[in-house]
Amino acid sequence: MDRTRTADGRRRWEVWGEPEAREALSELADSGERIAQYARRRGVSEQRIYYWKKRIAQTAAPTFVAVPLTATRAGQIEIWAAGVTIRVREDLDSERLANILDVVVQRGRGC
Repeated sequence: MDRTRTADGRRRWEVWGEPEAREALSELADSGERIAQYARRRGVSEQRIYYWKKRIAQTAAPTFVAVPLTATRAGQIEIWAAGVTIRVREDLDSERLANILDVVVQRGRGC
């Protein structure tokens, strides 16, 4: 996944496929390092990591997270997700609510 040398000693970059990118992003998340630190340690460019984060996020199927619901004022729902409290109208479109929650959860993960 990192830099390698050719037979004559020149540096060459290995190409990442999605499995390698997912492995690297998982390792990055587990390390707690900033992208710049991780990239420097692994000998890869920051741009490669940003590219794969964006590409994988765009292709990822949405996931739904169970969140506790609490009734507030009439017609409102209060949701706690990723350390954030969200209050929405009870009749808010479920797809729009899912998009809001997805953004909150992704930002909570530091992505």
